[in-house]
Amino acid sequence: MREVGSGVVRSVKRAGKETLVLSVALDGGGELTLTVPASLYERIGSPAAGTPLSDTALAELSREAEYLSACRFALRILEAGDNNARTLRDKLARKGISREVAREAVERMVALGYIREGEQARRLAVGYAHRNLWGKRRIVSTLLSRGYSREDAEAAVKEAEESGEVDFSEVRETLIKRCRSRGLGPEKIRAALWRYGFGQED
Repeated sequence: MREVGSGVVRSVKRAGKETLVLSVALDGGGELTLTVPASLYERIGSPAAGTPLSDTALAELSREAEYLSACRFALRILEAGDNNARTLRDKLARKGISREVAREAVERMVALGYIREGEQARRLAVGYAHRNLWGKRRIVSTLLSRGYSREDAEAAVKEAEESGEVDFSEVRETLIKRCRSRGLGPEKIRAALWRYGFGQED
């Protein structure tokens, strides 16, 4: 987040039960509009219009405004579809949110239960097996590349199999039948099995 310096309060308006919209004339020129928690504004003394704000106070207000904005962006992104922590952080960063604030906003989403990476990984594992005919190795590798932890990736495959949602031996046989229907010989079938994530142990 860029340095904003000090300034003078121009106006303060309530924007809900818990937030305020603050307009600040910056000493270096320009104006800054911030949406901040009412509790934070009260903590710094509820400065009225015309009151100077130190660079420390304004920096604290600016950072909290960025955090609130990041949380709002995060909720909108999550409403549109599943995201794990890494992809959500990246999307927030692309919206101009600092890495540190993006990380804090994502941690908040996790704490609130809006991001459940283990459940997401299991759903993806089931989909990869049935739609793509992938084996365990490729599923785990793909989940890792998408930002899921190795623990969640491996657990997703294990849970999908143990719950009966995926029978990897059936998936393997379906892939073999598909290869044979396309006229592939034994060597090319073995290569396809390896490419799709199946080993000799599967």
